[in-house]
Parts: sequence; C-alpha cells; structure tokens
Amino acid sequence: MKHSLLHLPDSELIRNTSILISGTALAQLIPILLQPVLRRFFSPETFGAYSVYLSLVGILLVISSFRYELAIILPKKNKEAAAVFFLTILLNLILNILLLLFIICWKSKIAQWLNLSETYSDYLYFVPLGTFLLGTYQSINYWLVREKRFFAISLNKFIRRGFEGGAQIVFKFAKVSHGLLYGDIIGHIANIISAIYQGRKSGLSFRLFSITKIKYVLVKYSEYPKFNIVPGFMSACSYLLPAVMINKFYSAENTGYFDLSKLMLSIPLALIASSISNVLLQRISEKSKSNLSIRKDLTSILYFVMVAVFFEITIILFWAEDIFKIFFGNEWVISGTISKILVWAFAFNFIVASFSSIFISLKKIKLLSAWQLFYFLSILSLFFFNNLSFDSFLRLYVVIEVICCSIITLFMFYVVINYEKMLSGMELRNN
Repeated sequence: MKHSLLHLPDSELIRNTSILISGTALAQLIPILLQPVLRRFFSPETFGAYSVYLSLVGILLVISSFRYELAIILPKKNKEAAAVFFLTILLNLILNILLLLFIICWKSKIAQWLNLSETYSDYLYFVPLGTFLLGTYQSINYWLVREKRFFAISLNKFIRRGFEGGAQIVFKFAKVSHGLLYGDIIGHIANIISAIYQGRKSGLSFRLFSITKIKYVLVKYSEYPKFNIVPGFMSACSYLLPAVMINKFYSAENTGYFDLSKLMLSIPLALIASSISNVLLQRISEKSKSNLSIRKDLTSILYFVMVAVFFEITIILFWAEDIFKIFFGNEWVISGTISKILVWAFAFNFIVASFSSIFISLKKIKLLSAWQLFYFLSILSLFFFNNLSFDSFLRLYVVIEVICCSIITLFMFYVVINYEKMLSGMELRNN
C-alpha cells in the first residue's frame, strides 16, 4: 500500500470532500478579492463595528438551535430528520425573538459596554436577524449533508458570498454608510432562498411538520445541547472574542485594523489548513481502523505546512506595510504593522488547524476538550488586561495563542507517539 497522500483511493468520501473544499475555497476568495475595493471606501471604524457584529452573530450562532442541528443527519427516516430540522428552526426563532426584545430594552447599555458609538449602535438590532438567518441556513445545510447534496452546499456558499460582495460593492458606489452590514443580510437571504430550493428538491417539505414528532426528537436527541453547547461556545468565543475586546478596550478603528490583519493572515487557514485537515481525517481514520502506521503521512504533510508557514512569516515580517499600502491604501498601513505582531499567532494556528483532526481520527476527544477549556479560559483572561496599550495587548494575545498552540501540539505528538508504540507492541506480540 502506498502511504503518500498523493495516492488516496478514489472513494465517494474523497470526491465529496473535494467538492466541499473547492466550493469553500471559491466562496472564501470572493470577500478576500473584494477587500481592496471595500477598504478604500468604508473606514476602519466601520469595519471595526462590522467585525463586532459578525463576532456577536458567530458566538450566538452556536446556541441559536441548541446544537440540535447536528442531529439532523442521524435519523434513518426523513420524517424524523425533518422533525429535528423544524425543531431547530423553532428554537432559533424563539431565541432570537427573545434576543431582539432584550436588545430593544437594553440597547444603550449594551452599546456602551461594547464601546459602540451612537453611529453604529443600531448594528445591535441586526444581530438577532443575522443569527436567525445564518442559523436557518445551517439547519438546511445539515439536511443537504444528510442527502449528500454536496455540490448544492458548495453552490449555496458561492451564492451567499457573491450576493454579499455584490451588494456591498453597490452600496459602496451608492455611498450607503452601513453597506457592509446590509450586504451581509442580503447575502444571507440569497443563501437561504437557494438553500430552501435545494432542500425542497431533496425531500424537505413543510408537509413533514409534526408537533408530536418535534416533542419526541426534543427528548430523544437531548444529549446534543447537553454535551455540545459548552465546547462549541468556548471554541467560538476563543476565536471571536478578541475583536470584541479590542472594540471595548480601545476603539472601533483599532478593531477595523485588527480585522483586516486577521482576515489576511487567516487565508492559509481558510484555503489550506481546512483542506489538509479534512484529507487527514479520512486518511488517518482509515489507517487506524486497519492498525497501520500514520508517521509517513504526517511527516510529508508537516514538511509542506512548515514551508507554507516559513513563507508567510517571511513575507509579513519584511513586506507587510508595503503589501497593505499597495492593496488597501495608505489608511491601512497600520494593519500591516499589526500583522507583524499577529503573524506568529496565526502561523501556530495554521499548524494546529492542519493536524487537529488527529484527535478525532484517533478518538482522543476528551484530551481535545480539556485543551479547549484551557484555551477558552486563557483568551477570557485578556479581559483583566484592559489597562495595557493597544500594542501591548496584541503582544499578550499573541503570547497566549502561541502558548496554547504549543500545548496542543505537544498533545498531538503524545497521541501519535502512543499510537505508533501501540502498533510496535502489536507487531512484537504477533512475531
């Protein structure tokens, strides 16, 4: 058997993964390619407020359907799966109506706590809408996964980003100040319209709605809110809270600079690391079932990842300001300077994200969960350092990221070494 990733079997799993990866990559490229245009019209402060909005939506999305959406793919019969789907929509709707009422009553205090100026405080009203729309799409998406409609999933992602970016460009030329936010909502609406169409084609119909069935699946799949909400919430907060903290402690303008740096430094994560992780998940899972060594597979990928990290760090350290000036304009040179600080955190994150599927493949979820808790608490500790300068705060954030990534890397080595030792022991006993 050949152990190179270049000779993976031509299986349905690999084909489906390839469709999802290519669709995701194309969808991610749209907002990235539009950034040079959008950043020349919308100010750093506007992007900062928009980043806070996206962070709040991303965090609330985890709890919007109480993680029941993960159970949509499980039932054998479509009627039960549809009951889980409608349950998620109802929970999502109820939570966001309550959230909207809460925001209406406490908007000024929430905006003050987040340090959102009066100009951008109305963004809060759109948080429940954005969460509901994204949560609804997420539920339909799991239905499409259940039905193996992977091309439809990729197409929907492309439609969302296309409409979002197109609308933002139109609002740019129309000089609409909140065009970023409105474009995001339009993208979600287009996404849901497309997803509903795809869902109906794959058997999702309101005729499957049943209150009795919904009550049944609410209890049957109750382990999902019990065991998935907290880890999911911690993971989302660990990634999204820093932007909220920067806005709260400093300004929306600084958040805008941070947002652009984060976006550009995350490109390898979005386009490469997720693809590697998906392929490794399949490859390592397959080999572990057959008790085969995974050392050569991991080594070959590690070389590639380290070369990519080396190039990213070198480019950012030597030419960051020039790159941001050329592509985004003089106003965004500060993002280049910030990137020189942040690049170490994102380089380590790139390495970790590429190999994170090791824990799933080798069934070491508890170890991963323990690290997620530590990571979450470490990021949360930044709330105690609001008296630092912006530059010092970023450096502390990078130190925390590097430490946490180093710890999870050691865990990965521990898991892989133990697995290889187990195989060596099996060979000795067989001989």
